[in-house]
Amino acid sequence: MRGKSYTVDFINGPSNGSVSVKRYQEEIVKRMPHVRFNRMEYSYSRNIAVAVATRVWYAARIFFGLSKGSVKHITWFELSHLLLIPSMDRTVVTVYDIIPFERAGDMSFFARMRTWANSIAVKRARRVVTISDYSAAKIHEVLGVPKEHIFVVKPGLDASHFKPGRKDASSWGAKRRQVLLYVGSEDPRQNVDKIIRAVAILKKKYPRILFLKAGNPQWPSAREKLVSLVQELGLQDSVRFLGYVPEEKLPSLYSSADVAVYPCSSAGWGLPPAEAMACGTPVVASGIGPLPEVTGYCAIRINPGSEREIASAIDRILSDKKLALRMSACGIRRSAAFSWGNAASKMDSIYRGLLEEGG
Repeated sequence: MRGKSYTVDFINGPSNGSVSVKRYQEEIVKRMPHVRFNRMEYSYSRNIAVAVATRVWYAARIFFGLSKGSVKHITWFELSHLLLIPSMDRTVVTVYDIIPFERAGDMSFFARMRTWANSIAVKRARRVVTISDYSAAKIHEVLGVPKEHIFVVKPGLDASHFKPGRKDASSWGAKRRQVLLYVGSEDPRQNVDKIIRAVAILKKKYPRILFLKAGNPQWPSAREKLVSLVQELGLQDSVRFLGYVPEEKLPSLYSSADVAVYPCSSAGWGLPPAEAMACGTPVVASGIGPLPEVTGYCAIRINPGSEREIASAIDRILSDKKLALRMSACGIRRSAAFSWGNAASKMDSIYRGLLEEGG
């Protein structure tokens, strides 16, 4: 991508935050070599005193470290309160989803107050960037951000990396088994427990079925609860927790699965099902939220809260090779539309629009 150079104050917040969020940011940034990104980050700490002190220091750093005439891009909704800094002009805020508002009842009083303050402050942004049409509609509905201020920049895929490969289930200890795969966290909204219960249903027909769960828990006590469920259902030989899988190994993992399952009930996008489709793996995914935007008609849509629907959809694919092949071809075609180059081009247009408008 070419064009006149300019500066963006890239206000990222914690440098050790969400892996998927960081990937979204970095894939776009590396395709904008003409832009000078002034990265402003800090390291997240679980120590409350350290975390509070760091937040105060970070706000001061932003106040004194902004570049004159630059675009100010706050890449994390939790930092929207920084829009109250007087020198914040030409502002962009990325809001990936509205999950914090859906979970307000589970938050502490102070967390609810912080979320409320950010929801007020975000309206001061000149542009709000989000990652799906679904999230854009929700941001307008819940946060009251005018539609004309919301811009959708959908995530892309690296087609040279995520592509159909040789099925090598033996590398994952799954030789001659029907392999189900879920990649992601163990946040309750991901309904991993429903997948496990679906495996219990399917095991009667497919005794050698194996569910591979990739990714760290990222949710307190989630792994313990899931392991307990596996033991309760007697599925110790049918469920395997892989932990974190490096990105370079993900294509092999996707290609080795017979079905990728993603029964998420709330999200901003759905990168794992998009990656699975790019690798030619048939997908079973939620029929709600942004997931239909991701999968189109190339996946079997299910109610994410129903293990019976999940099991039935998986059974359809495992028992019908022609259906599996059609879904594979459909997913490969659809995933080709997800381009990081397009995402970077849209972000560049947003930045340039702000520079043309001036302060």
